[in-house]
Amino acid sequence: MDLTEARQLASGLMAPLGIELVRIEDALGRVLAKRIVADRNLPGESRSRLDGFALRSGDTLGAAPGAPVLLRITPDRIAAGHARAMAIRSGEAIRILTGAPLPPFADAVVPQEEISVQGTNLCLERAYARGSGVTLPGDEVREGEFLIAGGNILTPARLALVAALGCDRIAVYRQPRVALLATGDEVRPLGAVEEGPFTYCNNMHLLAWLTQLQGGKPGRLGVVRDEPRIIADRLQEVAADLVITTGGMGKGDKDYILDAWKRLGVRVLVKGINLTPGKNTALGVRGQQVFLGVSGNPWAAQIVFAELVVPMLRRWQGLKELRNPPIQARLKQSLKHKPGFYKAVRGILNLETAPPWFTPAESKGASVFSWVRDCFAYVILEPHVVEITAGSELEVHLTDFPLLASPLFKGGAPGMASCPD
Repeated sequence: MDLTEARQLASGLMAPLGIELVRIEDALGRVLAKRIVADRNLPGESRSRLDGFALRSGDTLGAAPGAPVLLRITPDRIAAGHARAMAIRSGEAIRILTGAPLPPFADAVVPQEEISVQGTNLCLERAYARGSGVTLPGDEVREGEFLIAGGNILTPARLALVAALGCDRIAVYRQPRVALLATGDEVRPLGAVEEGPFTYCNNMHLLAWLTQLQGGKPGRLGVVRDEPRIIADRLQEVAADLVITTGGMGKGDKDYILDAWKRLGVRVLVKGINLTPGKNTALGVRGQQVFLGVSGNPWAAQIVFAELVVPMLRRWQGLKELRNPPIQARLKQSLKHKPGFYKAVRGILNLETAPPWFTPAESKGASVFSWVRDCFAYVILEPHVVEITAGSELEVHLTDFPLLASPLFKGGAPGMASCPD
């Protein structure tokens, strides 16, 4: 199946999951499900923006160099978090600290740097306008103001806005549960000390970490042998929205994932896609569960995750933008391509230049790990492309891109929401 069609089919299977209330301390990186609107003014009263003296602005009229106005300093002091019920009288000034509420009838604050004291009097050589040095009610947030729309990713700054309203819980979309199973007679769990021609399982963990970066909740099911019955038994009662298996997707005598799916009653929707690496990918459904079979090669599985799984996870979490934001860059050296398949080409993205440059990885003569280690970016060559010349502009995708970073590349629109009860 064509990669684009497979992506549309996969994301089309999803709808936003249920809504849950979580503590605001646990909401970082989650997707807001209900709009947030301010239910109060912030601040709720006039407050001093600085250290100084609070007074009535009308008492300063006519003050000028050589003709100062003298105001009697009261013995009190007002600090943040402490209100003074007694009104300030005409001709008085009172010591006030940053963030403190103004006393009744005070409407201006003289900055500490401009203060001149003569005995018990404040000496002013200029007039101060109403509101000078004052944060008025609603200057930070106004009651009824739309703050964040549903479907936005909750960043630290956005959560701080909500916290300022006093909300301790917030409505978010449920995180998709992703179960991950590694298969292969040659695959061993981390920490195993057996001797032999074995391979340590890193692809299951790679996909689990990628799932976490995309807001999902991974569940590691371990490693099983290449045996359809064993694979099916391990997956039979798994509670997950998405079940991903790695390995067993080729055409060899020991590739049993589709056989295991048949035992489980999984209906196959996709059997192979025109993407390299990753062509041996299958997609199926069983009830409300989605099943995905990917290559045992972790670097192929990583590309398939970025191209197919990321849109599913984002859709489940109520996001409209189903792919991680690409970066526009220029190609450092020419790329040639055999038409017919989409081809993922890894490389290094240099963000220190303007525009950024993408350099394709040179894997010849080097171990796979040596070039995967520093290649966090890739480009997709479309099936009709024969060659892309150096200097061409193209879209670059990041394999390890976290969901929480998305607002940095494309800000969400201000929203219409209400603070959940």
